[in-house]
Amino acid sequence: MKSKIKNILLQKKYYTFAIIISLLGGLTACTEDVGTLSIEAKPIVEAYLIAGRPISLKVKKEIAYAEDTSNTEAPINGLDIKISDGTNTYALTSLDSGVYESDNKVKLAVGKTYTLSFVYNGKTVSASTIIPTKPVDFKSDVTSIARTKLNLSSGGGFGGGIDENSDVNLTWSNPKSEYHFVVVDNIEENPVLIVTLPTTVTSAEINRRFRSQPVLGTATQLRSQQFEYFGKHNLVLLKVNPDYAALYNSTGSTSQNITTPPTTITNGLGIFTGVNADTLSFLVKQK
Repeated sequence: MKSKIKNILLQKKYYTFAIIISLLGGLTACTEDVGTLSIEAKPIVEAYLIAGRPISLKVKKEIAYAEDTSNTEAPINGLDIKISDGTNTYALTSLDSGVYESDNKVKLAVGKTYTLSFVYNGKTVSASTIIPTKPVDFKSDVTSIARTKLNLSSGGGFGGGIDENSDVNLTWSNPKSEYHFVVVDNIEENPVLIVTLPTTVTSAEINRRFRSQPVLGTATQLRSQQFEYFGKHNLVLLKVNPDYAALYNSTGSTSQNITTPPTTITNGLGIFTGVNADTLSFLVKQK
């Protein structure tokens, strides 16, 4: 589950970049050497540092809005990227598609400040972040819900078979008023749809994962009709730094189509931030 924290897709109207998240699918890559990039272009960094895990990040080229970016990424390979925790300095290895990773023996620690640094087009790109502590007292008032299976593949409306919405109330402790949000992830190998839609609806439009918005409070509420599959789910509570919340809030509820993306990266764009998480198991049963 820790690796899935990274599967988040971030886009900007004038610059496009994507993160694994695993945290959700991939785009075709169009690799370009560092020496051929425009001197005006800034690098776009995508990094989520997770406690207890090695370092992994992506760097991509800034792409003008006028360019066709519908199915294209421009990763930057071959950079000399280092990350320091004030005592140790870790050199990252450049892999394909703009991915950079540390040695697997590196384990990031809660509470430490990590500083990113590399040179791009003659300028030092830098950023720093701290990995927050793990969320505390994460609880759900129910561990399962029951839904009615519906088949609408032949068309028509829902009729009288649709379930009424019921609440799933999630709570946690938050004495320092830090940002938290919840990701719901179906973990079945072959998940079964609750509502089978007409064949005109593609599978890409049916989400195995959904999430709440970052809040400074101690609770969020899910609705039973947000779940689109039967079976086992993970309810993941993520504690994030203010820079992630600012990026999310600048893009509405989807973290996509960023028009004015905030960033804490000097001489660059994107995000370099720490996250931590706790997970509950949840079951969606068939009536």
